[in-house]
Amino acid sequence: MIDAVLIRYGEVFLKKGNRRTFLGRLQGNLVKKLAGFEDIEVACPHGRFLVFRRDRQPMDPDQASRVTAAVATTFGVTSVSPVVLTETTLEAIIDTGRRLASAHLEEHPVERFRVTASRPWKRHPFGSMEVQRELGAAVVQDHGLKVDLGTPEMNLGVEAHRDNAWLYVDRIPGPGGLPVGSSGTGVLLLSGGIDSPVAAWMMAKRGLRLEAVYFHSFPYTSEQARRKVEDLSRIIARWHGPMNLRVVPFTAVQEYLKDRVPAPLLVLLYRRAMIRIALRVAAEVRGGALITGESLAQVASQTMENLAVIEEASSLPILRPLVGFDKQETMDKARLLGTYEVSIRPHIDCCSLFAPAHPETRAKAAQIKEAEAPLDGLDSLLEQAHTGAEVVHIDG
Repeated sequence: MIDAVLIRYGEVFLKKGNRRTFLGRLQGNLVKKLAGFEDIEVACPHGRFLVFRRDRQPMDPDQASRVTAAVATTFGVTSVSPVVLTETTLEAIIDTGRRLASAHLEEHPVERFRVTASRPWKRHPFGSMEVQRELGAAVVQDHGLKVDLGTPEMNLGVEAHRDNAWLYVDRIPGPGGLPVGSSGTGVLLLSGGIDSPVAAWMMAKRGLRLEAVYFHSFPYTSEQARRKVEDLSRIIARWHGPMNLRVVPFTAVQEYLKDRVPAPLLVLLYRRAMIRIALRVAAEVRGGALITGESLAQVASQTMENLAVIEEASSLPILRPLVGFDKQETMDKARLLGTYEVSIRPHIDCCSLFAPAHPETRAKAAQIKEAEAPLDGLDSLLEQAHTGAEVVHIDG
């Protein structure tokens, strides 16, 4: 039986004077992730987080597994281990370690192992090397395993603190990064493609709380396309936590532009219109940046010149975490996150509507200003699109 789930953090520890603020944010996010477990609490002893049952009784295997999975997808967490607690005597540690190793080997037979011990509280009458030597010898005696310090198949971990010792075998990697919300709020331009969900994950990892905006051009884009974006949002929310998705009606804006601007500039003006709507959302939610899935030179609208004229429409920084990725790198990341299979469902992207055969690849600011100068009705359409947005709450 598992007594608790141990949560380690990495980058947060480097924040020095602001460490308490970052740890408070991380603990709050962990509590939210575990809100579905009525009898669970999150403590912060000895530079770690521990998840306990409130009555301090052991967790059953299913509960321990579900708690571990939930906290292992929390930004700021570097790794997670289900742990067994015992008294801080050498005898108790060896006895508990032997039982933990035996239970693990029943389900996961191995041939090579090691013991990794630390002694954060230095007043114990034994040292970490002694724990490793004695516990390792006991496991060899019980199971005839080979000690391998370089590439062990099982690593039996021990941390001897003042009040009790923590023992574990599994060490599940977390995403690392910073707790969501510790870097402010960003407005994500989310499409149904492969790129923007990956960009969302990467910026959430840097501590941004996300407000997502999806531009829906019904009836040119179907309700299936909208459901696809909602499904992508739910996958992002597994890592990010609860978030809002604004479904912006964009049809009127696109039809207005299609009839009034030179065809080669159409996609760029779509993008600038999206930026201006996203800025209105940012003002509403106190967002400090916009986030897109753009990558340099990946498509015609993403040349350096075109990115510059798109960014000129924004009064806030536009964060492009994928700017140096090639498509294969983004696809590989999407597969790891679980968004790829959803992203490749067939759909029509609003930026592809009425798109010209030969789009401008090296637009100049003067061209864009000349094209937008006579568009007297555009601003009111942008405001209508913003106010007409439907806010969909996505649970984490």
